[in-house]
Amino acid sequence: MTRELLVFKSKRLQIYGVAFLIAFLFLSNQKALSQDNDSVMADEPSLSPEISFEGEYEKSNENWYSPMNELGITGSLRGGYWSSNRLNNNENNLITSSTWLTLDKRLRQGLTLYADGYIYNQDTFGSESSDHRVKEIYVHFRSGDWDYRLGRQIVAWGRADRLNPTDNLTPRDFTLLSPEIDEERMGTEAVKISKVFGMHSSITGVWLVNFEPNQLPPANTPGLQFVHNIPEDHHQYAIKFDQSGGNVDWSISYFSGFDLNADLAITGTSGADILVQQQYNKVNIIGADLATIVGSNRYAIEAAHTETKDSSGLDDFIKNSFMHVVVGIERDFGNNLSAIVQGIYRKIDDYKDPREIVNESQRAVASLGALANHQLDKDEYGISFRVGKKWLNDTLEAEFAASTLLQRHGYAVRPKVTYSINDHLKATTGLEYFDGASDTIFGLQKNNKSAFSELRYFF
Repeated sequence: MTRELLVFKSKRLQIYGVAFLIAFLFLSNQKALSQDNDSVMADEPSLSPEISFEGEYEKSNENWYSPMNELGITGSLRGGYWSSNRLNNNENNLITSSTWLTLDKRLRQGLTLYADGYIYNQDTFGSESSDHRVKEIYVHFRSGDWDYRLGRQIVAWGRADRLNPTDNLTPRDFTLLSPEIDEERMGTEAVKISKVFGMHSSITGVWLVNFEPNQLPPANTPGLQFVHNIPEDHHQYAIKFDQSGGNVDWSISYFSGFDLNADLAITGTSGADILVQQQYNKVNIIGADLATIVGSNRYAIEAAHTETKDSSGLDDFIKNSFMHVVVGIERDFGNNLSAIVQGIYRKIDDYKDPREIVNESQRAVASLGALANHQLDKDEYGISFRVGKKWLNDTLEAEFAASTLLQRHGYAVRPKVTYSINDHLKATTGLEYFDGASDTIFGLQKNNKSAFSELRYFF
């Protein structure tokens, strides 16, 4: 880690620490005022059409009281076991531990302070030291038909199930050892403003002040040394028109900013190794989604066209422009049983097969970059499937998820069982399994297959 990055993280930690301290002192003085306004705020409709990712502890603490809850603070203590990490190495049998905290406090009518973060250690009894992350910390203000959000926040777009072509604004940490997929989401410093029109329509504008990429498992490819190149120009913006609450929900969006996933480029050599720079280039993305319910079925389609920096497809080290489409159907069978099936399609513009590059080094790097970015084939087809079932008054829940590519037949499966023991304890166990040839995205993750268990205590 460079000295500049350490200084940056240290300054950010100081800022967040001061912010939390000011918030805590302010909330202590505002207790009576906020209690008077809670009944008013409870009747206000939500102005944000986007997906809500509430923490599990929020749902588990409806009947739980503590002095921290009066200040709007909830959280959980977590301990778990993972037979492998998500770093593509040979580290096994890891004991994880973490503390998660959320501050969700209405300061006065229309004004809310929200913060969410955690301290964690993904190898408690090993050599790894504890780390921390502030996922979100923002001020949320509502006034009439206007909705304002300022600060570090998650912006999640899309109506498909977990595979969202239009969800390009804020990153995920795919190395985090958590049974809950949505907890991989990370926030970015941003300003978000929404305006509601009538009963069902809204327009949202987002200005992203900072850029952070997806955190992916390292490739750990022999002969290659990787270096990150984070853009210094953080100018990014997005706009979306959304129609929600009618017979058909739909939206159309536009994003101009940086790609959350890196392109790979050769920058030189170091001894016998090739130096590979992970660079995050500018993209422009036009997207749309649509969903409707007919009887017991929910139908959804989501698509986005990404125009990359290499719009002509001439640069072997920048991904080509492409179209990404997800079509799905979800059925509720009753008795707490549901299933979702989705078809996945990617079409690469101006496609050239990187495996046909003559130079061996260039071929190796370009092929790895194309594989990681789903551009090894001109057309890529895939299927995802998820089925869920609940028992015992929704306290016991089982889920089985799987996905596969129809080229080269890589696949992943993820069964998971969750049991809410009581209002304060929840146990989860499951399996993540990847398989496929080395030229498939799932084959690259073979070392990350893992059995896991976790126990959470909510307070």
